[in-house]
Amino acid sequence: MNIQPADFVLEIGSGHNPKARSDVLCDKFIDDDHQRGGGIVTDRSMIEADGQHLPFADNSFDYVICSHVLEHVEDPKLMISELERVASRGYIEVPSEISERLYGWPYHLWIFNLIDGKLLIQQKVDPDQFGQLFHTLVAKDKGFLRFHKKYHPIFLVHYEWEKNIDYEFRESNTPTLDFNSAEIINNILKEIEAMPWLKKWQPFIKDLIPKTAVSNFKKMISKQRHKPTKTLRDIIVCPSCKEKVKWEDKLIHCNHCDADYPILGGIPRLTPKT
Repeated sequence: MNIQPADFVLEIGSGHNPKARSDVLCDKFIDDDHQRGGGIVTDRSMIEADGQHLPFADNSFDYVICSHVLEHVEDPKLMISELERVASRGYIEVPSEISERLYGWPYHLWIFNLIDGKLLIQQKVDPDQFGQLFHTLVAKDKGFLRFHKKYHPIFLVHYEWEKNIDYEFRESNTPTLDFNSAEIINNILKEIEAMPWLKKWQPFIKDLIPKTAVSNFKKMISKQRHKPTKTLRDIIVCPSCKEKVKWEDKLIHCNHCDADYPILGGIPRLTPKT
């Protein structure tokens, strides 16, 4: 990710493993760990909000990280417009079409590909055809796990953007990639072969590093983060109308909508009322 030293960084869907460089964390489900791999981390400025209705003023951030979130939302177009509204640059990571069709997650609503620099989006309409089979193999079969790690680039879409997110919705009933095409298969394999060795072998290298060392490294990086010049009080707006809000002891109030948003455990809960 091309994050500059002085960038003010938002991370959406930060969950249990936020990036060390993120200044503000945002998650829709503070108290629900069902769709993540551990308990929520709240070690810096944190809010509860829906990525489709971000409670930040326009251009509040220099960079926004959105990793493994877009496949969950009801309206990706709305969320993409929100990402572009609050930041000038950012990074999106989602499971690839290959990953979604092989593994499948019942709570994922969309399928993604990245072709010629464009993010292609399809609504997920087919049931997860293999159920939990390949999830179980990853968990129990070391040989299959090695295969997954060796070819991990084909299971993810990495997309970094500046100013605008280039995307397109495609029909859902036809796979975007024709896996009977020798040309497409060869192109996928060439992309893997052309990757820098460090990125290619990253999953294996991570296994060699004790988790405590990784945790300590993240803490060190986090401490070296520049001190943001903005606070939540400077950038928070009403998630519904985007108007200024009034901060009180235990809630945030929007005069325009006459809506109250509670502050619980020091965390503003700014999910719009439905």
